[in-house]
Amino acid sequence: MENERQDYVLETRNICKNYALLKANDHISLKVRRNTIHAIVGENGAGKSTLMGILTNVVKPDMGDIILDGEKMNFKNPMDAAHHGIGMIYQEFMLAPRFTVFENIIVGFEEKKGVFVDRKKCRERVEAICERYHFALPLDELIDELPVSVLQQIEIVKVLYRGADLIIMDEPTSTLTPQGIEGLFDAMRVLKESGKTILFITHKLGEVFRVSDEISVLRDGKLVGTYQPQEVDQQKLANLMVGREVILQAHKLPVSAGQPVLEVKDLRVRDADGIERVKDANFEIRAGEIVGIAGVAGSGQQHLVEALFGLAKPEAGSVIRYLGDEVTGKSPRAHRADRVGYVPQDRIGMGCNVAASIWENAIMGYHRATGFHPKWLIPRRQAQEFTSRVVRDFDVKVQNLENHIGSLSGGNIQKLIVGREFSQNNRLLLIEDPTRGIDVGAIEYIWEKLIRFASEGAAVLLVSHDLNEVMQLSDRILVMYDGRLRDGGGHGELTEEQIGLLMMGGEVG
Repeated sequence: MENERQDYVLETRNICKNYALLKANDHISLKVRRNTIHAIVGENGAGKSTLMGILTNVVKPDMGDIILDGEKMNFKNPMDAAHHGIGMIYQEFMLAPRFTVFENIIVGFEEKKGVFVDRKKCRERVEAICERYHFALPLDELIDELPVSVLQQIEIVKVLYRGADLIIMDEPTSTLTPQGIEGLFDAMRVLKESGKTILFITHKLGEVFRVSDEISVLRDGKLVGTYQPQEVDQQKLANLMVGREVILQAHKLPVSAGQPVLEVKDLRVRDADGIERVKDANFEIRAGEIVGIAGVAGSGQQHLVEALFGLAKPEAGSVIRYLGDEVTGKSPRAHRADRVGYVPQDRIGMGCNVAASIWENAIMGYHRATGFHPKWLIPRRQAQEFTSRVVRDFDVKVQNLENHIGSLSGGNIQKLIVGREFSQNNRLLLIEDPTRGIDVGAIEYIWEKLIRFASEGAAVLLVSHDLNEVMQLSDRILVMYDGRLRDGGGHGELTEEQIGLLMMGGEVG
């Protein structure tokens, strides 16, 4: 028992969790070695989020045990799990706007002097952590305008401040540049060398082999197996996750671009604080073409797309033309009626209504614009037939169409939103991070649909923080830095490193 305690920091024994007829976790027995980076991979709905929720006590298991440092745990609540050294860094950062970096790190775990917060002692602890793990954080700055790579570091320091020895990272590279990913991996290696253990949840299989010591695969709620990196390759790992042969590369088709579908001239956009976020953007997208925009989060991509779809008001002098007609300032409803589709980056806040049912979300934005009759009354049967088709075609794992969409995993919500926009016969598709947080099998399917969608004459503006995705799918690449668009070349012209350099404001010789 003593040797086992030394070898394994964490074990789960026969963890089970059912939601009605769905077996989210089905007798999962996992062992995680101390001082390792242990990757956990699997499709959406494979049970990863449920298992992590059980480890952090956000979810209560139906049966099974958690063994931490050789001792059986019965956590009272999530804070109790944190006090026992389990820290979780979520895909959606849990940081409070309008507060400083320092305040975000210590909140909920403040050192006290009597009834007052001992800010000096808190500060000393935070600075000691930053020095030990080589994080140069601007502790007194507000987090609102900091780049995503710094926000990622803040989340890591936050869990270290709370005393975490086992750190769970959920899709930590989803919005980072290649350089930011390297910085994160360096930090993960330093954490491991200093005695920490990391559970690394990811869909990017290439990253698994660069940083992981062991890899566990979940499928349909079951643990398929745990492997050493030298025992598998990306192809085998993808096949284990999905249960079939998976194609990992996009099959780009020869492009014969047609007439301009979208033309943008001198587009300038300011945010709510009056700061110019898009600066004199000029580009066009032709029928049959996929134009990709790469860039670090916060470089202006979101404001650009929102202006194109009528969610933000462009500055005077900006011109947006769609199929030859000026549409500057048109409403989202008018754009949808004109066959313009939109998949937003924020799938929860903008892409759906978590309080509404799955079928209501599947027709959201379209029940008045296109396809449903009568337009003033939602035809329930027609809407549910449409939803069933989207669920089937995009392999959205649901139990009942009447359930709230919030009952689905993030990846399944994403598949429903993407499926909704793909199923409306749109002429132009504005799509942000289409495969963020979804599994390799669904990525394969969505990539194929995007390529086919363009080949049938539609125009696609693809904004993605996954640089590999932009490079695989785009016929032309634009890079956004500090609100300005830069030329990233045609398909295959520049390397990932060169485009990454443009994303950071550098020049390519």
